[in-house]
Amino acid sequence: MNQKMINIGIVAHVDAGKTTITEQFLYKSGVIRTLGRVDNGDTVTDSLSVEKAHGITVRTSTVSFDWKSTQINLLDTPGHMDFIAEVERSLSVLDGAILAISAKEGVQIQTRIIFEALVRLKMPTVIFINKVDRMGVDLEAVYHDIEEMLTSEIITLNKVDHTSQRDFNLMDCWQDSKEKIKLMEFAALLDRELLEKYANGILLTQMEVEQTLIKAFMKLKVFPILHGSALHGRGIIELLDFITKWLSPRKTESLYGRVYKIDRDRKGQRRCHVRLYGGQIKVRETCKIKGNEQLLKVAQLGAFNGGKLHFVDQLSACEVGVIYSNQLKIEDCIVADAPSQENLLHEELYNDKVNIASPLLKAAMVYEDLGQRKELLEALSQLTDEDPFLNYSINAKTDEIEVKIFGNVQREILESILQERFDIKVHISETVTIYKEKPLSEAEHTIYMYKEGNHLAATIGLKLEPLAIHSGFKFETRVSFGDLKKPFQNAVEEGVRAALSSGLEGWELTDLKVTFFYSEFNSVDSTPSDFRKLAPEVLKCALEKSGTMLLEPLLKFELKVPEENVGKAMSDILKMRGEVLETKCLQEVYSLKGIVPVDASKDYLMTLLNDTSGKGIFVTSFYGYREVESLSTL
Repeated sequence: MNQKMINIGIVAHVDAGKTTITEQFLYKSGVIRTLGRVDNGDTVTDSLSVEKAHGITVRTSTVSFDWKSTQINLLDTPGHMDFIAEVERSLSVLDGAILAISAKEGVQIQTRIIFEALVRLKMPTVIFINKVDRMGVDLEAVYHDIEEMLTSEIITLNKVDHTSQRDFNLMDCWQDSKEKIKLMEFAALLDRELLEKYANGILLTQMEVEQTLIKAFMKLKVFPILHGSALHGRGIIELLDFITKWLSPRKTESLYGRVYKIDRDRKGQRRCHVRLYGGQIKVRETCKIKGNEQLLKVAQLGAFNGGKLHFVDQLSACEVGVIYSNQLKIEDCIVADAPSQENLLHEELYNDKVNIASPLLKAAMVYEDLGQRKELLEALSQLTDEDPFLNYSINAKTDEIEVKIFGNVQREILESILQERFDIKVHISETVTIYKEKPLSEAEHTIYMYKEGNHLAATIGLKLEPLAIHSGFKFETRVSFGDLKKPFQNAVEEGVRAALSSGLEGWELTDLKVTFFYSEFNSVDSTPSDFRKLAPEVLKCALEKSGTMLLEPLLKFELKVPEENVGKAMSDILKMRGEVLETKCLQEVYSLKGIVPVDASKDYLMTLLNDTSGKGIFVTSFYGYREVESLSTL
């Protein structure tokens, strides 16, 4: 394929105009004849009923169009932070991103979180300041917020005249003498040769300045800014021209692809969305899945053309497409038989960059028709396949079906999806914080075959030891393979790992080492299944001897408040059992950084906004866990 291909995503806080920008791209490129409106529920990318009803993007959708000899594959991602896992998985397969900011609302908390994800993913990003025609817009304040909250390495490529009026003008900065000098000076500071020329009074050409800026852009040393009004189609062509001129695709020489999303079509066929970095995938051929001995049999492929998915015979390097398969999982890699060093390096970078925190909240399913329990479990199994973080489970104490979620918006959306897609009416209870458990002390226990109520043909002795926080789980065997064959020992470890999902208080077990130190088996009757079934019982008995301690999840935070609110803010943090680790005075604003428990701070943002008349900022991210004696002490 000779045509240049770019994969780009649009990310933004809610209501920044992300989906409207996508509609304008499709309209300007000739894919659609009529513009859709989010308010009307007729946009191309928000095709799910739940998206139309709520006016937000829930699942990443892909459209493709051509612009100036370049095929642009555009991923429209969710804008709400309850869907951050979907956002980050999608961002990881892109060549670049458009960060949309509303000129009226400015930089929001979500904007900051998204931008930090983009930087961590080393994603070249152009900032599009949208809605510049809105009344009361202060662009200088928006620039200040970008420099304070996101990055100071910004350059403006077009200029707005008559802000807050629908008939505003956009001027290329190269047409303005002052702005042109700013671009030259910025580029000169990035390149020694240009700096020498500029210092000697030699006028820099637009071509050499742009080449320098493009190199810096791809390395995240500069974040260009463009302006416009997507609703009225202003600034859209400039943004499209930027994409084709400034961005380059990420490629590998040999076959390499990654699955970033799974969904199903109207017929229920399972679709695995993949970004191909190198090589080709063809129908009726087989491919290797990294870490899987079974080869992938390619029966059907799909590629995006316009706003639709079409069946194709092959996918090529740089394409985003679909493999119809039941074999692949999210984040699976399709590789060549002998992966090149380049591919291995690419994967190392990916694994280092993509680090999505697990949900810290869970909620129980309440359903009116008890006869639908089986159908609900099947539906949740399918949804967990599409979003592994959902990770539904059955509470061992209450027998309730529980799901892990990121927030209340996701809870509401999940209720709607179950109703509309599976015809199952449920109410999802209020969210509760997910704690973990770890052993209090060393303990060991042995259960012997055919004794003490054990009817299984297996004897297992396990010792458990508490480890330092964030150590995770470790398993060790001191039973030789001569005494007990490997399949039997593997079954013991599998049984132990399965039992880690529920400790004495019903929370996941972590930060412990389990040692398999004793076994007996019957050569006639014993099977690996006996050992797999017995291991959880032995672990439970050892835990009862040891006892467990609760671990509560913590968030690291950055809190910014006006000077007059700093005393109240510090008091709030202490009341929430948090710690302030750093304090800075930034002119008339105070910045506090520290850690705070998830459970105590769930509703703090609303309190802060009320106390500060909307001026407070509370940005959080997962920090880790710490020990607490019991929930009653909190």
